[in-house]
Amino acid sequence: MSVDELRAGLAKIAEAVVPDPDPYERLLRHARRRRRRRFAGFAATVAAVLAAALAGPALSPAGLHHRADDLPLGHGHRIDSPWSWRLINSPTRGSLAGDEAFVAEVARLFDHGRDEVRMAADLPKVKVLYADESAGFRQVVLAYHSATAAALVTREGPAGASPARLLRGDGQSNGRVEPFNLLTATSGMPGAQKQWLLGLAPAGCRISLGRAAYAGQSGLRRQWQAQPTDGYLLVEQAASDGWWRVECDGQVRQEGPMWFAETDRAGNADETYPDDGRWAPTAEPPNPTVARQAGQVYQALARQAGLVDAARPAIRWSGRLDAQGGEAVLLATQDREGPTLLLTGDTGAGPLLALATDQDPAPTDPAPAPAGPLRPPLVATGYGPADDLLAVRVPVRDGDRAVLGGQLLVVPCKGVTRIEAVADGAVRASAPVAGGAALLALPVGSVVMLRGLDRNGAVRCYGPLLERASGERVFNEPLVSNW
Repeated sequence: MSVDELRAGLAKIAEAVVPDPDPYERLLRHARRRRRRRFAGFAATVAAVLAAALAGPALSPAGLHHRADDLPLGHGHRIDSPWSWRLINSPTRGSLAGDEAFVAEVARLFDHGRDEVRMAADLPKVKVLYADESAGFRQVVLAYHSATAAALVTREGPAGASPARLLRGDGQSNGRVEPFNLLTATSGMPGAQKQWLLGLAPAGCRISLGRAAYAGQSGLRRQWQAQPTDGYLLVEQAASDGWWRVECDGQVRQEGPMWFAETDRAGNADETYPDDGRWAPTAEPPNPTVARQAGQVYQALARQAGLVDAARPAIRWSGRLDAQGGEAVLLATQDREGPTLLLTGDTGAGPLLALATDQDPAPTDPAPAPAGPLRPPLVATGYGPADDLLAVRVPVRDGDRAVLGGQLLVVPCKGVTRIEAVADGAVRASAPVAGGAALLALPVGSVVMLRGLDRNGAVRCYGPLLERASGERVFNEPLVSNW
């Protein structure tokens, strides 16, 4: 799984117009569609080309693999990372790895049957990386490689499937070989199918799962459970809330969401519409499109994080940040410190999620620009300094992506007239509260104490600004790709 694909999957929504509006569901639907239909290296001919969250090479479910002799042969992708070579040189893993005859026959048939999987002869070596039947279906992952390039080929079939049947089965060809690959598979008959995730890293690495996260005073707390398998893990997608962590040679190399949360578990639109808990309500109610859109994204990201007891969020502020940006809402947890989310823009188009600053590297493989004439709203996430003082970065546009900008939106409890950012006894920034919020000009990563003062100068609320200076994050929890 590449960091660029992770960026693109978290940051982009597939379509421009929300019919009902449910932007996160459309992102998920198109992410799943790309995994199921993707023929890597031939993406221009594949429908719904979307860089998906954690999307390394992916498997196709039953019925979507086609023998297409007019498809080009795959020539692989250049391998520059020693970690990718370490994966290729790892021993075969999985429950069938000890069946030497089966593994050898898979390698032989897939080598001779290159036309079936559309792989070219300039990747002369074939290595079985994974062979497994532990979940009640048979799955193989192979690497075709030369001295400089490689590609993944994956196939799946029913339990007991022969190597010949697997060769004719469903899967992917010419996938990139990343140090950590997230692969999907489908088992069972139509109507009773299960979706599976396979995380595959080099042998000797340790994969841990942090399925549950808890809101603490300074950020999300997550308990990691190391898995007993050697550098790989197969899990059912329905139970994939939470994050992966991959450690190799004593260092965390990969850390991030396991999968996009399924929004059908969020219920209907009324159940995802946030409560109106504004501390300084105005005569105008929040824009319903903006509030509903923000509520759906908030709850989906909370489930993706594995946030325990992620109740329906509350609207703490609504209004306009500027004349051009459209209406905005700030969401937060109901009664305590916790994740915050700001959505700005009221077009109803699919929003862009700001993960990092404009000083952080831009994706080298960005997702396509949204279709349609409507301008996408922007989303930023953060973590509240206190239960009566909230702060979140205002997202801004940087080409086709959203980034965290130099303005901080601060929403205090009722009665506060001014916000100050204090460090080492000096006020670094200040702004009046207007319409229930203040906008501070403050660089990302500033180490300050935020405090809200009433008209008499008395401090009514305060809390430390909780944010990272650089790197990508969701609810201030860092995404790691350190290969």
